Amino acid sequence: MINGSVSEFVDRIHYGDELVFLFRNQKFFLQGFMEEDGRYALYLDRWDPPSNTYIWTGRGDTHGYPVDDFLAAAIWDGKSFWDVETEIAWVDD
Repeated sequence: MINGSVSEFVDRIHYGDELVFLFRNQKFFLQGFMEEDGRYALYLDRWDPPSNTYIWTGRGDTHGYPVDDFLAAAIWDGKSFWDVETEIAWVDD
C-alpha cells in the first residue's frame, strides 16, 4: 500500500471508517454503516470517474462488517484487494 500501512487500512475497515484511496487513476471511497436491521454493511463508491451506482456492497451480521468479503472480492480488474494492494494509494480527502 502506498502512503500507509495496509494492516492499519484493513483495521480501519473493521471499524467502518471512511477511507479514500486511489487505484489505477481512479478515486474510491469505502465506508461502513449499520443498517436498520442491526446488520453492518460496507459500501464502495467510485468518486472519480463518478459511478452511478456503488461498485461493491457487502452485508455482514450484527457483530461486524464483511471485511473478508471485501478483501476477497474480485473488483480490482478481476483481482482481489490482496492481489493489488501494492498499487493502492491511501489518501485523505
